[in-house]
Amino acid sequence: MGSSTRTTPVAAIASMLVIGAAVAGCAGGSTLTHPTQKPEDARQSIIELVDAATQALGGEWNSEGGPRLGTCANERGEGEGVKYTYIKRRTDRGDRRRDIRTLERLWSDGGLDTDRFSTGGGTMVGVNGRGGAALVIGYNSSDLGGGDSVVGTSWCAAGDFVEMRERGEE
Repeated sequence: MGSSTRTTPVAAIASMLVIGAAVAGCAGGSTLTHPTQKPEDARQSIIELVDAATQALGGEWNSEGGPRLGTCANERGEGEGVKYTYIKRRTDRGDRRRDIRTLERLWSDGGLDTDRFSTGGGTMVGVNGRGGAALVIGYNSSDLGGGDSVVGTSWCAAGDFVEMRERGEE
């Protein structure tokens, strides 16, 4: 179990694409913030969604030390509240086509809209989900040694990022 997780440049880029989409989605502040949602609810919902995805795919998945607390403010400081991003990786490769179909079905049944993606030449493929319990969740599989990953970002919730970090609520 205690295997170490190695992040390759491609896996890191894929994760940043999903995280970047989440940051852009929160940029509107109040339109994507669920003001009645507590931060602990946002945190728990993204844990459950990512764990359900990795369980459905099977194999041994390792957490990247999250979920991590983030702010919903964009680079201009617009937006408010907090969100959580949770990343799990498996170094072994699954069956990409089966995994994508499995997650499309799982996420659609959970009320998420899904869309597939592929890089030029198909070296990295995956599927993203939006809505439902998550602002965004994504699965990607890379031919370049990055293995498979599932990255989810919660909806924005009411909370002060700085205060929560100071209290150690990550």
